[in-house]
Amino acid sequence: MVVLGVVAFDQLTKWIVRATMDLHQSVAVLGDWVRLTYIRNPGGAFGLRWGHVGVYYASAAIVILWISWHLYREGRTRRLSIWALALVLGGAIGNLVDRLSHGDVIDFLDVDFFDMRIPAFDLGILRHPGYVMDRWPTFNVADSAVTVGVVILLVTLWRDPVLGGRGAAGQIATEGPAVDGSSISSLPPTEGRGDGDAHV
Repeated sequence: MVVLGVVAFDQLTKWIVRATMDLHQSVAVLGDWVRLTYIRNPGGAFGLRWGHVGVYYASAAIVILWISWHLYREGRTRRLSIWALALVLGGAIGNLVDRLSHGDVIDFLDVDFFDMRIPAFDLGILRHPGYVMDRWPTFNVADSAVTVGVVILLVTLWRDPVLGGRGAAGQIATEGPAVDGSSISSLPPTEGRGDGDAHV
């Protein structure tokens, strides 16, 4: 449900922007601090260029398949990292839908930011033109979901690992609601591996 919710909300907001705004139009929401600015982003996050456009599709497919596999195995647990992975998955799918249907990604959330200089670099397949950033790069709901999910993973992964062995920190917790709203009971470390039906 988390994944579907992120994808649905992301696509709904992008549809509203396409239907009500002209390309490159900018509308103030909270003065100059928060604006809605409609742009089309053919590259990656923060304007990064990864060479051939096929790299974007391939990387998105790998992320989606990898996270889907883990959610299938672990999705019935109520660990915070599972919710974080669901957010990342929903964001990845949302932006992939854009690329498949429009050839680029629709961004519209424009937030003021402290000045930061990003130098130009060229690392082969990874290139960036460089610029001085006085506003956060325009983003969308899918980007927000990915960012929040990654931050949660970085905070919780050390005590709630999804990769590798379970250990004491990776065991299923005590009774409580699962990700799909059902309840689960505590199980010994050798049981309840959850390689059946996952619902995220």
